[in-house]
Amino acid sequence: MVSKRTDKPIPNRPVKQSKPQINRKRPEKSNGGTIARSKAIRKRRPVAAVRSPPGILQTARSDRRTVLLDACNIAFVRGSLPRFSVERLVKALEYFFDRGHAVHAIFPRFHLYTRQWDDLNRLDGLYRKGYIVPTPCKEFPCPKSQVYDDRILMAIAAQFQCAVVSMDRFRDVASEHPDWAHVAHNQRVEFEWRGDGRFVIPSQFSSVLNFE
Repeated sequence: MVSKRTDKPIPNRPVKQSKPQINRKRPEKSNGGTIARSKAIRKRRPVAAVRSPPGILQTARSDRRTVLLDACNIAFVRGSLPRFSVERLVKALEYFFDRGHAVHAIFPRFHLYTRQWDDLNRLDGLYRKGYIVPTPCKEFPCPKSQVYDDRILMAIAAQFQCAVVSMDRFRDVASEHPDWAHVAHNQRVEFEWRGDGRFVIPSQFSSVLNFE
């Protein structure tokens, strides 16, 4: 005997909607070209986006440029520790201060905490008085941990028409922005250390320190 089956209606079940596919790959893995372009844009962002550290525009005389010192370049004395002389940095600061300039020394922030300088207490005193402008970085010396301080130095000098005192010609960063190239070629001032320990600016660079 064949049994009769009564087909009961199947209740409506909610239809599962498929979730949109999300590309979970890291951007640098999925589109290397985009990352490369974004890095190039960041390098060439307008100099006006850089903010001045406190006091950077407080010039002592209106006809004198604010002076930015490449602190490590000026204070270098030897390859072994301590590498840098606070006394040399002080002499450079005093040279420009005595001649009516607002003057600031620039270096990566980790220099405030390492043994690379011969007198950290005196260096800290200069920092607290506002003569040192440290550039951002992690709190330990490592090539990958620091923001490249030459770029910040060039950006501030370009924005506020500062003179930059250094023996470095900044060829590597000058190619990254036309304003930085202008600073490297027209607002850079070289220096000398005389045999008696005096800090001196050669006469051919004296005109760069004043506004025409």
